[in-house]
Amino acid sequence: MAESGATSSQPSRSSAPSYLVAGVLFYGAVGWLLDQWLGTRFLVAAGVLLGGALGTYMMIVQLKRQTAAEETHASTKTSDKTSSEESE
Repeated sequence: MAESGATSSQPSRSSAPSYLVAGVLFYGAVGWLLDQWLGTRFLVAAGVLLGGALGTYMMIVQLKRQTAAEETHASTKTSDKTSSEESE
């Protein structure tokens, strides 16, 4: 059976940009709601910028975790292969 690049406990690399999109949409919506409630006009822009910054941060963290997990998996696979070759 072929192994996939991502484990079942971690999302794939293609899902990392969803943090950026979700951050912009969520904080933009919160800013819009606050604008409606407070009668201001700048909180939508502030929410979109904050959401973009937090989404970018979360995307980078997720990609670093996935890269570290892949490197650990690759080194474990290599060490298993080396130890099996030594035992022969």
